[in-house]
Amino acid sequence: WAGKAKHVFVWLLLAFVCVAPIIVTLVTYQLHTKREERQAVLNSQKLAYVLMSHIDRTVEAIDSFMISFGNYLGEKWNPEDVYRELRNANLPASIVQLSLVDVNGRFIASNLAPPGGAPIDLSDREHIRVHLDALAGDNIFISKPVKGRVSKLWTIQFSRAIRSETGRLIGILVASYEISDIIDFYARLRTDQHVIIALVGFDGIIRARVAGAGARDSVGQDINGSATFQSMRSMPEGAYESASILDGIDRIGYFVASKKFPLVVLVATDRNFVRSLSKEFMIAIGAVAGGVCIGLLLMGLIYIRYNRLEQKLRAREIQSGARQREAQFLRAFGNMPGVSVVHVSGDVATPIGASSFDNASPVARYVRSRQFISQLGASDGSSVSVEHFTKDGEEFEIQYVVAQVNDLGAHARGSEDTPREMVVFALDRTAARTEENNLYQMSKMAALGELVTGLAHEINQPLGVIRLAAANALSGIKRGLPPEHVEEKLNRIVTQTGRMKAIIDHMRIFGRKSELRLEPSAVSTAIEGALQVVGAQIRLDDITLTAAGGDCRGAKVMCRQEQLEQVLINLLLNARDAIRSRRQSEAGYRGAIDVSCTIDAAEGGACTARITVRDNAGGVPEAIIGKVFQPFFTTKAAGQGTGLGLSVSFGIIRDHGGNLSVANDAEGAVFTILLPAVLPAEVIELLPAQ
Repeated sequence: WAGKAKHVFVWLLLAFVCVAPIIVTLVTYQLHTKREERQAVLNSQKLAYVLMSHIDRTVEAIDSFMISFGNYLGEKWNPEDVYRELRNANLPASIVQLSLVDVNGRFIASNLAPPGGAPIDLSDREHIRVHLDALAGDNIFISKPVKGRVSKLWTIQFSRAIRSETGRLIGILVASYEISDIIDFYARLRTDQHVIIALVGFDGIIRARVAGAGARDSVGQDINGSATFQSMRSMPEGAYESASILDGIDRIGYFVASKKFPLVVLVATDRNFVRSLSKEFMIAIGAVAGGVCIGLLLMGLIYIRYNRLEQKLRAREIQSGARQREAQFLRAFGNMPGVSVVHVSGDVATPIGASSFDNASPVARYVRSRQFISQLGASDGSSVSVEHFTKDGEEFEIQYVVAQVNDLGAHARGSEDTPREMVVFALDRTAARTEENNLYQMSKMAALGELVTGLAHEINQPLGVIRLAAANALSGIKRGLPPEHVEEKLNRIVTQTGRMKAIIDHMRIFGRKSELRLEPSAVSTAIEGALQVVGAQIRLDDITLTAAGGDCRGAKVMCRQEQLEQVLINLLLNARDAIRSRRQSEAGYRGAIDVSCTIDAAEGGACTARITVRDNAGGVPEAIIGKVFQPFFTTKAAGQGTGLGLSVSFGIIRDHGGNLSVANDAEGAVFTILLPAVLPAEVIELLPAQ
């Protein structure tokens, strides 16, 4: 343990030495990146303040000009005078057109277009409609980007209502601001091509946008669907961190809202570009950290290599001693009677111990045979198995354990040429299985002894039918009745003799000794066979007997069918005896026994057969329910039971790879048999649909 702990400590120390510089590098890189991001937000904030100040001054200048010009026009003007004044007006910078629209939304004149041309109706334009509907009041209105019908340029429309002294609307003055001038101005102010500058109205429409690298300068997009923009509308200014819904680029920056006009200026930088500024810094730190890691790692590997060589020398000494002790153990085990120990290396089998060399033993010869060795070669890993074989007409059963003993070092090196080494421990189970079958046979004979009365009744019924049919046939012949009458009676005799033959054949099969091998058998067939043996006996006791073997859906189990029938007969007779016992205290009690079968299906056709025998006799007392499967345990009076029925039944089901259990329900005892089973192919195909 001390050497292993030391080895683990060295590895942990090496891991720490390698990981620590990496962690320092990553933390330093993260701190540097955060500083760069904070600097980018600060730079964006400064630029946003400058741009918003410029926007406020620009809109204020245009608004002041429009107020002065509207007051100058007054109420009395004609189109020619308006055109002359508009042409002579000293327009603010970037105003490409100054237009006048009447109270009906019709274009009158502009500095670019004289009156008298084709009529132009502008009442559908937003910046005209808000004044016609009195929605803008006496405030200037800043429109979305539109393409002018006269100027043919993309502009932002600044519109203001002209009113008389009484407040009556007498016209609308419109100043068209060229968007390209804003975009050019923003582009000149950008300090980096990855910076985006946008002028956005409170309505979510972009008035002007200078995009960063990989994006497109544009106007008119609607960003109302952005949750970030909705939060921006509720704040005068703040930091911006979001991915654009227009191009999907993740940006950081700052936004400022105008205190006078419904406009927001956003300045933001591509976050990935900001982070890339820290890459060179990270590469330099990483190179230093990597050099330190490599140096320390080489030192650690040299130490580990030395330690491993030392451990290998020690392991070889331990392995040599273990091999000697293993050989002594195998020889001692191989000298035990009935046990054969064989060492298998590739295709060569070497017996170990006196019992393994016994050529008179069929089991010892079989485990050394090529047939058995080739079967082991197909297996993977260690296993415990039971096998039957026949020699000179006699059947044998062996239980064997296969233990892989290959050198672990050879497998670790991945050597495919190394032959598989195994040790096989084989135990001759023939005598033990024969004794068990003799015990099962005794139990069956005891059950048959209890069923003599019922079997006599079962056979007496068809005998009575045969006697009556024969008498009727003779009478018909004497009276000269038609041949059909005699034929009918003879057919009835044939049917009844067939019924008697089936009963006698089944009793003969049930009474014979069980084979060692397991054979596939239908669960429903075993249920029907048990009912054929004991059904009449139970019904003679005025007990209602119901069975639903058809619910097994054709499932088969690997079993000795007569032994499975024996288990069912034992359970049915126990249920009958329990009902008889209850009738001693409750005269006339209506007893009932139910036998049912259900299938718990799984993938690939594998399933579990669940056979249930249920009675209404009141159940097994809780004080003894845990003892009912113990050998020679019985609650019956002396001479009425051997105490082996349930014990033998439990052993049979266990040997078949299943389980037998008992529980109580509201009416009586419930015995449940679980056995591994396989469904027919045609039933498996229906399972998904069901």
